[in-house]
Amino acid sequence: MGATESKLAFRKSVFQLYEQQDIPNTNDEFWTSFYKLPETAEDVFNLFAPKDIRRVRDTAPGNLETLIHKILNRLFTFVNNAVPPTKDDIRDVLNCIRVLTRLLPYVFELEDGAVEDKLFWSPVEGEEAIGTILSRAVVQLLFFRGFTLPIGTDPLTAHGVQYIIWHQGVGASASPPTTKTEIIHRTETLRLLLTLLSRTVYIPTAKVLKTPNKWGDAIACGLDKKATLSLLCSTINTVVNYDPVGWALLPYNHLLFADVQEQLITLCLQNLIALLDIRLQVEAPPSTPVTAGGDESRRSSMASSSASMSFGPTQTAEEKREALRNDFAFYAGKLHRAQDFTLIMTGLARILKNPLEARSFVSANTYLPGSTKRVNIQAEVLMLFWKLLDNNAKFTQHAMESDKILIILASILYFAVESRNDPSQVGFVRMCSFLLHMLSQERSFGVQLNAAFDHAAVGAAAKAVPAFTTGTWADFLFLAVHALCTTPVRPPSLPLHEPLLTALANVSPYIKTLTVTTSTKLLSLFSAFSNPAFMFANEHNHKNVFFILEVFNNLIQYQVTGNTPLIYGVVRHKQKFYNLHELTFEHAQSELARVRALRAQKAAGGTPTAAAAVANGESTPSDASTPAVASPTDRRESDLSIDGGEAEPVSAKAKGKMPASVDEERQASHTRLDPPPPTPVDERGKFQPTPEWFNYWHSHLPLHTILTLVDTLAPTIEQLCVEKGINDDRKVLEYLESGTLVGVLPVPHPIFIRKFVASSGIRVWFCGWFWGCVYMKSNGMGAGEAAKICPPIWTGTHIRLFTVKIHA
Repeated sequence: MGATESKLAFRKSVFQLYEQQDIPNTNDEFWTSFYKLPETAEDVFNLFAPKDIRRVRDTAPGNLETLIHKILNRLFTFVNNAVPPTKDDIRDVLNCIRVLTRLLPYVFELEDGAVEDKLFWSPVEGEEAIGTILSRAVVQLLFFRGFTLPIGTDPLTAHGVQYIIWHQGVGASASPPTTKTEIIHRTETLRLLLTLLSRTVYIPTAKVLKTPNKWGDAIACGLDKKATLSLLCSTINTVVNYDPVGWALLPYNHLLFADVQEQLITLCLQNLIALLDIRLQVEAPPSTPVTAGGDESRRSSMASSSASMSFGPTQTAEEKREALRNDFAFYAGKLHRAQDFTLIMTGLARILKNPLEARSFVSANTYLPGSTKRVNIQAEVLMLFWKLLDNNAKFTQHAMESDKILIILASILYFAVESRNDPSQVGFVRMCSFLLHMLSQERSFGVQLNAAFDHAAVGAAAKAVPAFTTGTWADFLFLAVHALCTTPVRPPSLPLHEPLLTALANVSPYIKTLTVTTSTKLLSLFSAFSNPAFMFANEHNHKNVFFILEVFNNLIQYQVTGNTPLIYGVVRHKQKFYNLHELTFEHAQSELARVRALRAQKAAGGTPTAAAAVANGESTPSDASTPAVASPTDRRESDLSIDGGEAEPVSAKAKGKMPASVDEERQASHTRLDPPPPTPVDERGKFQPTPEWFNYWHSHLPLHTILTLVDTLAPTIEQLCVEKGINDDRKVLEYLESGTLVGVLPVPHPIFIRKFVASSGIRVWFCGWFWGCVYMKSNGMGAGEAAKICPPIWTGTHIRLFTVKIHA
């Protein structure tokens, strides 16, 4: 039968499904046509239209049930085959996979779940549920000789299910030979596995943490150890061994040769992330901020008010596994070999660096534009990196000490800065900011930032920040954060400031030197954040000042010797710190009213002034130093702790240099730990500043160290300049470098590190954004051969986890 005749016959069978009620299950010629006629996945998806599937489901449910049972029986028969598979067997099972991949989303989209439960989760007494058997069979197909693995030479293991890791690396010292056909079979089988896991996208956001994904549970908790480890290691190794460049010596190779590897890599990443994300750790009660001396002290996260569950020393391996309720997360956390971690870091860095090296962007300085392939899997790679950091403390330690972490940092900052003005990339930028917070909580990461910045090593990433000839990776980080906080255009619901500034505060105790450029940008952030109108425009805007002041305090108290440009900048801007210290509620309120009135006057005629933009929580291209303001962060995700722990000891000399009432305010801020006042809102529910709200946070501002520094150095520098006629900043810097502040500044406070803790809000966000990426990626998995292998799976179905907007 020719291709056209096969398609017509298949289409006729589809019509018959809903036109003829209760087709007998003994009509083998009819039922087998669904897995014998199609030739490609594209045929199945094109010929089985969404309206046809829904019509069968809604008007002839008996036929749909019979079709699925026939498909499952053929698939189970193949898995249990005792003889090597024939070409007809492989054709049949491929079409079974394609039909299931096509039908299941339309079963999942039914809100009551009755059809799904009847088909898959209503077992006969004493038997396993069909859904559990199917989940296990799909994993077995990924390790089936003659289908996704080569036929073996040993007669005892030549065919059937053999849990052989696909690629050398973690858990395997050699790679089995693999053909293009086997790669395609793995790709199509992984699509079915991802379809099973995608049951989550049909659960409303409000219920996603409370509603179990039975398919995910069956795979993450129901496989035997060998199957779990083989799938975990196979997907990890396939990803980290992938080289996007391929034949590096041949430019434009990606245009000359079809690459089915990218689809396989994408699906390996997506399945692995989905499996690691199933049954997240049990929510623990909110933690109390912890304050202690030394570098290892920790304080509760600024990204969450809850703490993740930790394993006590008395827990056994099985107890840890049961607590996680996810075998993939458990075994990912058990990885410990240094060579495995090195392989993973090298592979992730290679993929993440690809866009920095690819010559597809217009500004590339190359004679061969577009000569290097650019892959589009960076978001998934960063999500996998997140999951590995979250599940494996040893991997985290190794990653922070690896030289590859700086390449990953460059990629994160590059992606964030490049995507910050694109509303469709809000989730990507947000994930980058959370990852920066996660990295910054590790001391070894902060120490690594003191390495000299290598412009050549990061390619296009260096163009994301203002040019600086000499400097360190810390300068690159600080300048990139400045760019993110001062972007001219920002989606209004993007709460980035908190994790970004938390990252700067976490690493600041370890930064030995910042350039003049970086110091100037940091002071410009303070100037913008301490603007009274800005602080009063939003309930949470004043938090930014606390973070910036903490950065200054850490640099002054721990790294004052190498940061003389910043010290000099603080002294030159002393009036701004005095103004913040002396700020009154009435003055801030009047400033807010003034700029709002100015904005109202300009609203009808043109662009508001910079001052008006500040008050409105916005920024304009003409006011680059004014940060755009995110909307109030959900309190489930963020809760500022400004009490800060114990009071800093103050020397008698330092006390004498304090401005009036600073000492009393400092002591009060650490001894009067009253709860914060309720959120001030007016009768319409809109934020309205009150004196109680203002006095609470203003009395806690950590200005003592900075004011002591200013009061000490400002008169000395002014006298020096007058007596010696100095009008050159370099000579002042030389003078500061030659002096010392020992005995002048108060005793250094304990180092506070705010740890990132994923709250329920962040977990829901991660789940929704991940599946949103999967959904979008499914619509563009490639052209030509790739399009025939990977047609869109969820397009046209009723997604509930996130909103899908279709533009005409």
